[in-house]
Amino acid sequence: MAEEMIDVALESERGVPPSTTGAEMPTPTLAGPSRRSLDGADDHVDNYDAAPGETPEAAAGDERDDVPLMARASSSSGNGIGTGTGVGGGMVALELSSHGDGALGDAVLDDSQWRWRHTVSYWVCVCFILGSLLFVSGCAFWYKKYEYEARERALVTYPFLAGACCFTCGSYLGVFTAVNLGRNGKSVMWEWAPHKDGFLGYLCYLIGALVFNISCIEPLDAFSDLPSWMKREMAWGAAEVGSFFFILGAAVEVKRNGVSDVRAAIEDGTWMTLPFWVSWNNLFGGCFFFIAAVAGRFDPTSPGWVYTTYLIGSMNFFVASSLMMYMWKGEQYGLGFIPSINRVLPIRGYVREGDDGDGKEYRKVSVVQYCFLQAYIALTAASFVDFCFATQGGFTAYEKYDGVARWHEVIASLMGLYLSAGLLFMASVLHHAPRVQPFDKLLWWAQAFAVAKLAQITVSVSISYNAEA
Repeated sequence: MAEEMIDVALESERGVPPSTTGAEMPTPTLAGPSRRSLDGADDHVDNYDAAPGETPEAAAGDERDDVPLMARASSSSGNGIGTGTGVGGGMVALELSSHGDGALGDAVLDDSQWRWRHTVSYWVCVCFILGSLLFVSGCAFWYKKYEYEARERALVTYPFLAGACCFTCGSYLGVFTAVNLGRNGKSVMWEWAPHKDGFLGYLCYLIGALVFNISCIEPLDAFSDLPSWMKREMAWGAAEVGSFFFILGAAVEVKRNGVSDVRAAIEDGTWMTLPFWVSWNNLFGGCFFFIAAVAGRFDPTSPGWVYTTYLIGSMNFFVASSLMMYMWKGEQYGLGFIPSINRVLPIRGYVREGDDGDGKEYRKVSVVQYCFLQAYIALTAASFVDFCFATQGGFTAYEKYDGVARWHEVIASLMGLYLSAGLLFMASVLHHAPRVQPFDKLLWWAQAFAVAKLAQITVSVSISYNAEA
């Protein structure tokens, strides 16, 4: 699959000696990528406008880890803004500027401003991780027989429904990314593009998630008066169809990443790559969901065949989506479905002494910041469950009070959601702790508060879960 990867690197890295005429240290240019189209198809290659960029010395002098992590493109025009272009419609965190012959060969990342379109693949990961965590939570609380329906709604029904909505949003954002690959100008919300890399896989996920939502809304009071056969089909028939499309989408992902032959993957070392584990965890997750849906048709309350099987499948999806996030932080913006745009840009436009492998240096993922990012998403899930508890009534500590005091828990849970949302937006552009004081200390302060808030909500939910009415 190497010929399908777009790999931007210095010409000097590829063995092309830099020119020494006219300057003591000339500005090196970036070698061009494969002539394969940036949208995964082979029918065209885009051309790009020209603009000069910084020298490697200027980039090397800035060792801060705050974004952007590439040299900014400066302008050759009078307005001082410079010209640039987006690769893949800018949907995969790529805003490029170039100079020279007008081709992509000397492109550098131009990320001087935060843009939503730079982070779409990030939000795909966030939606999938959050949905997986809510499903894991719902499955874990599913085993207990609840005396009060309010507790079951707060711990099981609503987390399942919210998790399905998160999967739906993440799947659509994946489709949105795929249809805008290779598109210049304004992005489109939808088009039929089966030739685009990742489109069919994400589309299967989107269809599956939309159908699975029907299964999650069946326990709501609005559908309580429906005939038993209709409620059964809503709960388990929709889950069967949705899970089938999850399997189909994951099968597309497995094939696209070239890891369908497990024995060959073990022999050539492919099994040690992230796309291998992302693809197979998604496939296993879909299979476990399908088994649970079929079993639920015959025994809806089976702890083994339904509850546990759903829990295992949810864990598979959580592992897969967490690995996708790790890929994103390592600049693998295509994730599992769009490998043709992975490894697009190195972290620096120059080679350092002592580099291993092919001499190109990519952004090194900070494991500590990655763990904190997972904590932000976990805080979002926990705050939502806490919010469900606070709004259901009938068993909260403040139920006997009137006025604002009754809404104490509601406001506290909303503050958790407010905090986690802000941290998730911050994490979309901040990959490492800043090295400029006092921003590094402020980041650690916010992270410590987030972890403490997560612990507080977890304890609160545990107490409410075990409390007697």
